[in-house]
Amino acid sequence: MLLLVLPLSGGVVAANSGIDDIAKRRGDVVLSGASSGPLGDRASYLVEHDMPLDLTAAQQALRQGAFRRQDRPAVGFGIASPPVWLHLALINSTDRPLTYQLLLGLPWLDNLDVHLVRQERLEHRWQGGDLERGAPFLVPAMGYAFPVELLPGRTEVFVRAETAEAFLLPVSLLVQEDLSAASRDFRYRYGAFYGFLLAFVFYNLMLYFGLRDRSHLYYALYVLSFVALSVIYTGHGFSWWWPEQVEFQRYALFTTMVLYAAAGLLFAVRFLQLDGVAPRYSFWIRRLSFLVVVAMALFVATEQLDAAVYLSYGVFSVFTLGMVLLGIFAYLHDRAKGFYFLPAVLCSMAGLGIGLLTAFGLLPANPWTISAVEVGLMLEATLLSLALGSRMRQQTQARHRAEQLARIDSLTGLLNRRAFLTDTTPVWSTAERHGRPISVILLDIDHFKRVNDRFGHDCGDQILQEVAKLLLQSCREGDILARWGGEEFVLLLPETGLVQATVLGERIRRGIERQQILAKSQGVPLTISLGAAQRQPGNTLNDLVGVADERLYEAKRCGRNQIVPPVFEPVSA
Repeated sequence: MLLLVLPLSGGVVAANSGIDDIAKRRGDVVLSGASSGPLGDRASYLVEHDMPLDLTAAQQALRQGAFRRQDRPAVGFGIASPPVWLHLALINSTDRPLTYQLLLGLPWLDNLDVHLVRQERLEHRWQGGDLERGAPFLVPAMGYAFPVELLPGRTEVFVRAETAEAFLLPVSLLVQEDLSAASRDFRYRYGAFYGFLLAFVFYNLMLYFGLRDRSHLYYALYVLSFVALSVIYTGHGFSWWWPEQVEFQRYALFTTMVLYAAAGLLFAVRFLQLDGVAPRYSFWIRRLSFLVVVAMALFVATEQLDAAVYLSYGVFSVFTLGMVLLGIFAYLHDRAKGFYFLPAVLCSMAGLGIGLLTAFGLLPANPWTISAVEVGLMLEATLLSLALGSRMRQQTQARHRAEQLARIDSLTGLLNRRAFLTDTTPVWSTAERHGRPISVILLDIDHFKRVNDRFGHDCGDQILQEVAKLLLQSCREGDILARWGGEEFVLLLPETGLVQATVLGERIRRGIERQQILAKSQGVPLTISLGAAQRQPGNTLNDLVGVADERLYEAKRCGRNQIVPPVFEPVSA
């Protein structure tokens, strides 16, 4: 080994010029005990097009130059690709054996047949993949790790890989400490990710059971189906829960992809209320979602693996585009709904699109592209929860407005008769229980029909509004005022005896008598008649209002513009 010592910033640079130069020319990987990065661009590949190859045939093909290099760290071959052979030459540049973990593929690869060859002879062979019972060598979320010991000198690795899913074949060499650290980081990351999504699931399920709004149920199912999809394609499910169920594992990914797409479309239809806005679109989305689920069930039952593969990836691609189109449709037709929905689906679908392109080998596989799906889903979950929350607030506000409109007289802005009877119930009960005085004033505008006939109903409406304002100004805190009907108003006066109520009524009568309302450039004189009554033991509120009504009509019979009973003490102006 030749050491070159150069005075660069006080450091020492070492190089093995002989081994490095030869290795670069041949594409070999020189190792000295540290982990390597992705090695896809240092490997060479051969696709089996005609018949299966064994190791001997693969070695012969390598000697004949049939293997080809690709300038990508992780090489993809699309979906339903024929089996692929990978060749990687490793050089141990030290004088001692080096132990590595050969990290291959992704957790959904079906079969990995790994051969360690030295001097043209097979030294060791391993088999992994998600069709191997017991999930041997599987590291969830990372791939398959095979323990290799490299003696000093040159060692070759031949790998035969096959899968029905998207074929992506990253390869790297890690020392055990680095593999353990990376695996631990993935566990923490996916633990946080699943916890984040499951929190949204439980939150929306609680809202569904509380509000019975199926948008929350569909959203919970949509997020839960993605959690199931992630558990499957990261290998967590096969590694932890069903390592012996290889037949289930064979179809689980494709089935869950279809269920996830169907749940997402059903949620979008419900959230965007397409039944009312675009019923034809809603009908076909629901119908097609049902049909693809049924089709997938038939393919699984009849073991049509190729059909299941193409259906799942086709549906997933259409779903990715369809959600974006629905988001644009929502934004154009109802910006309140589209404000959150469109950015949410753009985040999610961008992540899914990057994931699909990476799986097809059209984008380089790296931590960013492989994690794009999770990042997109977390952003989507956050934005859609905000959208659901915003819609729930809008519904609550609309319900509150409707309730208020049902209580309020639209012309005067006062309580209507129903709201008056509702709001006075607790006040009346308190007065009755504690024997406290409480009174009612009922008043009516004199000759109101003549005013309407002479000046028109617009003037009559204006008079009612002005009287309502004067009454509001005369009310005390705790008094309850309402329009009783037509030109009649009612006023409940807690902690008020008959004398006080009569004095207040007289003050109101004088104030309105002095009021002139302009109609057609002339003042309209106004007077009112009033009846007052105080609660007596055994009275109900209806009894008290009835007594006040009788006294009101007595005031009208006696000439109007007065209160009954009359005021027996002076009232200040």
